[in-house]
Amino acid sequence: MARVLITGATGFIGSHLARACLARGDEVSVIARPASSLVRLADVSGRIAVHRLDLAEADRLRTCLAQARPEIIFHAGARTRYPAQKDLTDLSDSVTENLSGLIALLSAAAFADVPPRVFVRTGSIAEYGDIETPYVETAREAPRNAYGASILAGTQYMAMARPRLPFQAVTARLALTYGPEQSSDFLIPKLIEDFLDEKPVTIHRPHDRRDLIHVDDVIRALLLIADDPVSAGAVINVGTGDAPKMAEVARMLVAMTGARRELASFGTPADPPVVLNCDPGKVKATLGWSPQILLPEGLERTVQWARQSRAPHSQPVAMGQDA
Repeated sequence: MARVLITGATGFIGSHLARACLARGDEVSVIARPASSLVRLADVSGRIAVHRLDLAEADRLRTCLAQARPEIIFHAGARTRYPAQKDLTDLSDSVTENLSGLIALLSAAAFADVPPRVFVRTGSIAEYGDIETPYVETAREAPRNAYGASILAGTQYMAMARPRLPFQAVTARLALTYGPEQSSDFLIPKLIEDFLDEKPVTIHRPHDRRDLIHVDDVIRALLLIADDPVSAGAVINVGTGDAPKMAEVARMLVAMTGARRELASFGTPADPPVVLNCDPGKVKATLGWSPQILLPEGLERTVQWARQSRAPHSQPVAMGQDA
């Protein structure tokens, strides 16, 4: 049992993490922006302490840390979409939201009366970008967009600051995470939603390949990292090492949802396929972690959750680490 503080707990990964920590007996506090919805935490709302603040509010952040006294901080809060703008405001916005917030939290934690013993941050496969795959932690990254660049900057700032921090600090670079309760702004839940609604779908880049990892496997890895941050080191990949084509994923979901096959059509892009694929060798060797939920099972779980959440007079089923 530990005292845990989670940022981004109102989001997809963070809400699963909060439930997993509760399930193992942790005392859980979360930081939520003032306007954030707590709907993903509705089933555990009476068991967590919610601190409504923005990480830029230094005084309130210090007060939060003094009250929560976390032994473990999971920083899972980040904005993932920054459409490119002509005036480059996507760059400045990503720095403000993803980098400055991280630095503010690191600073507040480092100078707390009782600092945490470990700080685990969720990074992203998007940090790697246009380089050879599978991605390894020692590679020279080349992110494609403001999101990837801002998350990479946070990874490098945190690694640089590690000798100055009174706690272990680790960035877990996550592959493309999917599962129950993910927003339909992302590909897999959107495909499931459209196929269940019998809507036609076009996969514009069917030969692109993606390392897809179920959220329960991600949560299990994050907890292992928090338990043994020294073995994890400054940066560690969390991925499956496999990267199916998007056409294969779409066909699997057609079958699982019972949709008509003709609802799925496929584009023919002129440029070569894009591959996003992590090498999970380090996390397997140092922490003994490997994915337990293979893609067919993970997709089936996600489709099941989507069906249950759409059933009349039913509430969405919260599926955490042990579901």
